[in-house]
Amino acid sequence: MKLFTVTLLFFFTPFFVHSQIEAKTKNGREVILNNNGTWIYSDSLCNYFTKTKTYSNGKSVVYANNSIKVKGEGENSGLEIMLMKTSQSIIFTITTLDEEIWCVDKTTIAIVAFTNGKTIELQQMGNENCNGDFSCFLSEVMENNKELKKLCKYMIKSITIAYTINNSETTVTNSVKTTFTTGDAYRVKTIMECLANK
Repeated sequence: MKLFTVTLLFFFTPFFVHSQIEAKTKNGREVILNNNGTWIYSDSLCNYFTKTKTYSNGKSVVYANNSIKVKGEGENSGLEIMLMKTSQSIIFTITTLDEEIWCVDKTTIAIVAFTNGKTIELQQMGNENCNGDFSCFLSEVMENNKELKKLCKYMIKSITIAYTINNSETTVTNSVKTTFTTGDAYRVKTIMECLANK
């Protein structure tokens, strides 16, 4: 009954329209109330957001069951984030949704700004490409564990990446900033926490 009452209050408070709320059931179990009226047990979030695949050799990967698409300012702009954990690191992949050609190489940096004002820089570690695919491998071995911990702890406000376009005459750099909604930021933070704790 108490959960039902909390859910009703959820519908009548404007603040809830843009965020998720933590609550407790009558027996003390923690739940997350979503802005659409649904809820899930807090300890089930990792099962809800991630999947595990185990191969015949015994190795496994844990990955987000869906990519996170963050809309940009233009109609065909924004980012798609894919998250996965291997035995060695968490792979944080950012792909631009813009149809233009965006190139990344080993010098490309993604600046992640958090809602608390802190920022981190992620280094492109994947293959050089002109598909706008930026990948960073996060772990102690890669010497970026501090950045990993911040991605698990804080909500992302925005990500800015300086893409390059090379032609025979000149190199043009275009910085693209994408701002996250509260829901997008919450999903990234939650999935990163789940992957880090697996």
